[in-house]
This record gives sequence, C-alpha cells and structure tokens, in this order.
Amino acid sequence: MLMRILRLIKRILKKFCLHLSQIYYYIVGNEVECNICHYKVNKLRSDFWHLYCHCPKCGSGVRQRLLMAAFTIINNFSIQRIIKDKKVLHFAPEKSLGKFIKEHASIYKTADFLAPEYSYGKIDYNVDISDMKEISNEAFDCVIACDVLEHVRNHISGIKEVYRILNFGGYCIFTVPQKDNLEKTFEDLSVIDPNEREKIFGQSDHLRIYGNDFRDMLENAGFAVTVVDEKFFNEKIVKKHVLFPPILSKHPLATNYRKVFFGKK
Repeated sequence: MLMRILRLIKRILKKFCLHLSQIYYYIVGNEVECNICHYKVNKLRSDFWHLYCHCPKCGSGVRQRLLMAAFTIINNFSIQRIIKDKKVLHFAPEKSLGKFIKEHASIYKTADFLAPEYSYGKIDYNVDISDMKEISNEAFDCVIACDVLEHVRNHISGIKEVYRILNFGGYCIFTVPQKDNLEKTFEDLSVIDPNEREKIFGQSDHLRIYGNDFRDMLENAGFAVTVVDEKFFNEKIVKKHVLFPPILSKHPLATNYRKVFFGKK
C-alpha cells in the first residue's frame, strides 16, 4: 500500500513539475518543441542511443516526429490525404501518435504480437504481421509499423502481408533501425542468445539490422516507395522539432539517419 501511495505521489509531482516547466517556457521562450505533444524546452532528454532526442512527455523519438512532420507539412503524405476518413491499422501503436491518427481515421485498429503472459490492453489484433490470416484482402487503406519488422522472423512475408491487406491506392508506413552507411541488411537467425543479439543487432529482441536495401524490399513487394528524411524540411523546422539528432551518436549500431518509408500500393 505504501509503495502504491509513493508511486502516486511521484506521478503527481512529475506532472506538476512538467506543468510548471511549460509555463516557464511559454513566458521566456524555447528552442525545441515536440510536434506530437507540443512539449516545449530548450533541449530534449537523452537516452542510451542519442543525446537530446527523447521527448519526456510523450516519449517520441526522431522517427515519430519525422512521421508527424510528414503528416503536417508534406502535401503528398498529409494526414488529410493518407489518414482522413480512411481505415487504418497501426502496429505497436505509440500512444500520442496513435491518438492523433485515431482522431482523423474513419476506422482505427491496433495490432501487436505478444507472448501469452503479456497484457494486451486495448490492442485489437494479437497478430503476427507476417501471417495475418485474421485480416482479409484489401481490408485497410493505411498500415503503420514503426520499428516492427526487425522483431519479425520472416520480415519479407510481413511486407507482403501488408501489401495484401491494403486497398489499391493505400499506403504502408514503415520505419526500421538502419546502421549508418550499411548497404545490405544483415541478419543471422541462428543467433538466439539475447546478449549476443544485443551485441550484433543492438537489442536483445532484434533479429537483424537494416541497410540501405530496405527500400528495395518494399519495391520488390510491389510498393511505389518514397523515403522521407530530414532533408524534406527546412533547417528551422528540423531544429525546432528535432527531426535529426543534434549530436550524432557514436554507438556503432545507432540509427543516426532516420527515414520514414511511404509505400503506395
């Protein structure tokens, strides 16, 4: 009981301090603003991989903010064109980003593939993206999967399944961890030890690390692909919303050059 009370007090204090900080930055001005939750600050927080790239309010990283920037700035990939009044399936949904998408979609469904001992919460489909028998052909207008495929054993089947369940003219939206300057995706499915996977792929539950050939994988499945990165936006927008790491990570497996892959069926 005491621990529950202490955790509650901690959450209340955290929210109170966050609220005070936003009042302060509203008055004195700020250099950085998360374009998803509109958290204002001069520097975002750091995490294990990157300095000053993590939003402490909504948890967004560069990849989520890049996607939001595409939705709100690039006409061809605007929320009105791709999401508005559309049927959307969102894998491993990020809470704040998912809330924004749900507000515009006509139908918004979520999906993930978790072990039986996990709580699924409000996930609509407990489904393996590489084998979605529960979902019929051409059931959705948009499928979003940010940093999902690196967890999937048969990721090529996953891409093909996404193509199958999309309506013609619909879009897939993918992000994947890509090692800087790696041309060809590297995987070794014989590695099953979590510690070894972390050393080789950067995380214990990753099965591969992607290279620049990820675009080819999508095109081979039939998608017409556009790759969106920070170069699509002016320098002021990039800095304000941290669409590119302000300091490049020195970790050999870090994804410094984040990309969002839009594939049209």
